[in-house]
Amino acid sequence: MYEWLKVQAEQQPDKTAVVYEDQHLSFKSLYKEALKLSRHLKRLDRNRLGLYIGNTLEAVVLVHASMIAGIEIVLINTRLTAREITVQLGDIDVDTVITTKPLELEGHRLYDLTDLYELEPLSYNVDPPTGGTTLSIMFTSGTTGRAKAVPQSYRNHFTSAKGCEQRFGYGHASIWMNVNPIYHISGFSILMRSVIAGCPMVLVGKFDEARIWQKVVEYGVTHTSMVPIMLKRLMAHPIPDHNLEGVLLGGAGVTREVLKEALSKGLPVYNSFGMTETCSQIVSIGPGDPKILEGTAGRALDNVEVAIDHANDGEILVKGGPVIGHYLNADIEITEKFFRTGDMGYLDEEGYLYILDRRKDLIISGGENIYPKEIEDAANAYEKVANSAVVKRQDDEWGEVPVLMIEAVPGETIDERTLILHLKARLARYKLPKDIKVVENIIMTSTGKVSRGQNQQFYDQSESRKQ
Repeated sequence: MYEWLKVQAEQQPDKTAVVYEDQHLSFKSLYKEALKLSRHLKRLDRNRLGLYIGNTLEAVVLVHASMIAGIEIVLINTRLTAREITVQLGDIDVDTVITTKPLELEGHRLYDLTDLYELEPLSYNVDPPTGGTTLSIMFTSGTTGRAKAVPQSYRNHFTSAKGCEQRFGYGHASIWMNVNPIYHISGFSILMRSVIAGCPMVLVGKFDEARIWQKVVEYGVTHTSMVPIMLKRLMAHPIPDHNLEGVLLGGAGVTREVLKEALSKGLPVYNSFGMTETCSQIVSIGPGDPKILEGTAGRALDNVEVAIDHANDGEILVKGGPVIGHYLNADIEITEKFFRTGDMGYLDEEGYLYILDRRKDLIISGGENIYPKEIEDAANAYEKVANSAVVKRQDDEWGEVPVLMIEAVPGETIDERTLILHLKARLARYKLPKDIKVVENIIMTSTGKVSRGQNQQFYDQSESRKQ
């Protein structure tokens, strides 16, 4: 049931499995190449390997080879420093890393593909994976502290793919384009979805607007997924005639303005919400839903249940097949089989989820709960603001108060009085920031989210220097 590539190679051997630049591999050829590489991987005698990979055909073969060999895949974020990588790998006892791009890492055995193929192949027998077998391990982005090691099983990935397939409307006749990094759940999930559904995946190594649109037209791409900044760049380019049926949006920065512009240009956008711990999306809303511009992330997929813990600041709870059951290096919070996401929000009477913020980022001012994201969304709607982050400041009277850090659009100067008027029209008085700081850049995580911790640290340091 879980040997997806082998099944596709047997059932539709000549169908294209992956396209990368001018290279095409059928399901049969991909399986053959992966099986060959798996015999070299087994010579390493490791049940868990770090993969430091880019979006290339070689990386796709390596992922499938590891799966065939029964090796747990540890996806390394290639934007991390060597020190950060060392800490993460040390947390889960990984001493060997396979690379498809340059990496210097002391204290670990590093192999590129040339090194691997020079190893003598080893014949082996591996039991087929079960639903509970760990397929991949990824680390959370660490916006609020230490990155947690997330083990994702074959069942997690399979049920996630099936839930997305039903809501997003793709199948074996579809064509996926993957512009997200494979080391991230957003990109890795597409690799899994395409092989599970038995449809081609057009893999993009470098994001270039003109080339993206060219590939969309050339290959008849029907489905893709991206973060809002990518979509913004694509919409700034002339949009050709296309066959797109779905553009799945996730991550930070999905605003009504982005969705509205995309819909006005005829792009079939789906808003979504998901986590590394849920193998990508668990909630989504399609372009035909009248509520898509009302600030909701959508409704839960059919194989997922979402609830709200009203006794704990409205924390979002989720359970279902895509949801992991434990971390490898930390305790996990599960209540009556519901995973506690740490995000806060609410469900309306029709089951639509509205996300407010991370529970750990909550600002309690004079007994009132203030959600940083709500202030950021209001600030980002101001035309001269490129990005924003809300941090907290201790206050003798109120306990905590919000401070707004803003990054201006290049070439623009922000008038604080005008911005405050803009915010007053959108926020209750107690939510208004008590201070506004214009900064050169808002600090982001490697996965494109506002880093609360680093921006808070930057703000605290700048304030201490004044004293």
